[in-house]
Amino acid sequence: MHFEGRFYRLRHARLDTEPYEGRFPPIWIGASGPRMLDIVGRYADGWWPAGAWTPDHYAEMLGAVRQSAGRAGRDPMAITPCYVQVCLIGDDDEAIEKIVCALLVAAFLLQVPAEGLRRFGFDHPMGDDWGGFHDIDPTTLTRERIVDFLGRAEPDAIRAVMPHGTPQQVARTIKSYVDAGLRVPKILDYGAMAGLEFSAASAPTCARRRTNC
Repeated sequence: MHFEGRFYRLRHARLDTEPYEGRFPPIWIGASGPRMLDIVGRYADGWWPAGAWTPDHYAEMLGAVRQSAGRAGRDPMAITPCYVQVCLIGDDDEAIEKIVCALLVAAFLLQVPAEGLRRFGFDHPMGDDWGGFHDIDPTTLTRERIVDFLGRAEPDAIRAVMPHGTPQQVARTIKSYVDAGLRVPKILDYGAMAGLEFSAASAPTCARRRTNC
């Protein structure tokens, strides 16, 4: 394929590829909604949910994936369940208190839909119809709206949606997701957003969390 555009030109571009060692690349899909979970079950080799707020929520979505796979005549257990666990890791309660009060950490709530926050008994600072990261649009989120959001973001709401505590405490929480069916956990220590002090400690604390799993 050739392409002549205003900014780019392509010569002999490929839109496909041959199988490697007789196999096609595995398909991994990130999905959380009912329609997409059905697609995961029918076609995917691996699954990454975009937001699983509790182990029960994770198990519920994984169940939908496996039911879809069964209906499609596939082996439900052949789909690898994964999850990027966003968490806050600190050495003690004082460290966690500093972390949850940091503005960049509070901004994580922009990624959480209002429906997800209601599961924990909190109203979303962006309103009842906020859809999470799908609604993050820099062209419409004015500075005034962001400042207002940050002023109303509750530390307890942040604690509710993110596992937090020492490496041992976070490890126990992630183990509950493993018990719910998770097979490939990935750790994202969001506490690193609280400043250089916590950024420097992030890699060692994540390593300690893996040791405690």
